[in-house]
Amino acid sequence: MGGKWTLESAATEKPPGLHPFAGARLRVFLKHALFSGGLDPRTRYQRFIGWVGQTLRLPLATIEKVKYRGAINRQMFKKPPVFLIGHWRSGTTHLHNLMSRDPQFGYMRFSETAMPLDMLGPKVRIARKIIDRALPETRGYDNVKLTLDEPQEEEMALGNLNPIGYYYIYYFPQDMALHRDRSMFFEECTQKEKERFQKNYEFLIRKVNYAKEGKQLLFKNPPSTTRMEMILEMFPDAKFVNIVRNPWPVFSSTCGKFPRLYNAFAWQPFQNVDIPGFVLDTYEKVMQRYIEDRDRLNLPADQLVETTYEKITADPTGEIGRIYDTLGLDGKEAGLKEIDAYVKGLKGYRRNVHTIAPEHAEQIRERWKFAFDEWGYDMAPPDDIEIR
Repeated sequence: MGGKWTLESAATEKPPGLHPFAGARLRVFLKHALFSGGLDPRTRYQRFIGWVGQTLRLPLATIEKVKYRGAINRQMFKKPPVFLIGHWRSGTTHLHNLMSRDPQFGYMRFSETAMPLDMLGPKVRIARKIIDRALPETRGYDNVKLTLDEPQEEEMALGNLNPIGYYYIYYFPQDMALHRDRSMFFEECTQKEKERFQKNYEFLIRKVNYAKEGKQLLFKNPPSTTRMEMILEMFPDAKFVNIVRNPWPVFSSTCGKFPRLYNAFAWQPFQNVDIPGFVLDTYEKVMQRYIEDRDRLNLPADQLVETTYEKITADPTGEIGRIYDTLGLDGKEAGLKEIDAYVKGLKGYRRNVHTIAPEHAEQIRERWKFAFDEWGYDMAPPDDIEIR
């Protein structure tokens, strides 16, 4: 599709044939395929392919579980994992793409996060060919390339392992707030559900560690901005990088991504969803929770460092070098050399330009004032944001 995605065009455009649930744990798939209400007829073929994928994968996933489970559970970490966190559209992907160029890091690729139970062994080559044919050239809501080998966040994998996950806001948009609050704040979750989520998260990290042959792991996941305490329970020496950005482009860019993601992922109708309202609520809840956790946990400088999108884009190697120094990461010189070479290849990247309605601008100034104050951003919108 050419041009800008809208809710109307997303609802009329045919969705891709392959849905992430095709790579989910069987009981997770069955729970949502059989018991979710209001499924959109537009996605019949996509859901059918999901059933086919589950049928073909079941014996292979079972073999992988039996063959590798012991080795995964025995994994030892030579160095603590690094988690990149921050609100969506704050530069987490850009920072992840930059730091992952350092060869000392191991990270999840798209094919692995889409099929977390099927990431090991020779069968992966077949899965890669199938997924590669289904991938668009870019993410659709920005100009970031989407390929099998680009680093990807682990949230899709967590949603494929658990009956809860943040990506469910895209899969089931009629209950977005519920899925956000269950997956990020564990509201309306039983203790058993929370423990199961944590167990699956630790399993995933250990499995990635096995797959990356002991490299220092680098994860990026905006929903984990509210999960620092859980991650520290699993890995007490884990390191975090939180990236923030001027709230004005965060709002406009976050709102702009939903139509494309709905087209690809939504199993329910989404034309009546209040996207700006959801974004206003989510940013407020997530960033206030982050500030509360940061101050309460009081992590040392070598475990939590903050940066900004503006600093990363203005001086990538200089700012990432500061992050390495603060966190005590090894291999700085070699890593920055690779990162600098990658940066020089990004000259053609184009940022999207957005507008914000006056009523939403007013709410941003009122409800997000704490963020402007906390990170020192000007309350006036930047030049590339129009209020109209």
